[in-house]
Amino acid sequence: MNVSTLLRYCGLLLVGMMAGSSFAFVLGMGPAMEQLSITSYMEFHRSMETPFNIFSPLIYLLAIATLVASLFQIRQSWKSMEFLLIVFALLCVVDELLMTRFGNLPLNHVISQWDLIAPPPDWMEIRSQWLRFMYIRSALLVSGFALLLASTFFMKRSPASPQDVFAVA
Repeated sequence: MNVSTLLRYCGLLLVGMMAGSSFAFVLGMGPAMEQLSITSYMEFHRSMETPFNIFSPLIYLLAIATLVASLFQIRQSWKSMEFLLIVFALLCVVDELLMTRFGNLPLNHVISQWDLIAPPPDWMEIRSQWLRFMYIRSALLVSGFALLLASTFFMKRSPASPQDVFAVA
């Protein structure tokens, strides 16, 4: 397996994990969060925040670095469909990251300031706004994953060299 192929599959794995997690949110957690009382919503939201703040930046960094490295590996083929699909997948991931930074994170800060005893009167609207960002982010990640997956159909295959062939006796 060459470096380009390894990078491609690492990118697929990372973006696939992000897209899968996000899609599961859209299918299950998002609709459930829409039904929660203010107390349950705040407890659930606060309990999710710490784990996501720890692991998400690392996964984003690795995914973006892997996609950029993949593009660098095939830079001579910058007019190819493979290159363009990876560029658009990278744009989806970066756009999703920007939506997180400028959409959900400011709302997270607002939500973390709420008082359980006296929640703001517009808390349901803020929750809806937060969820809308999540749904759009999910669409971006699933689209990015689909674009990366499609790019594999355009990968240039080289004939296997002797060191790439595994023999089973």
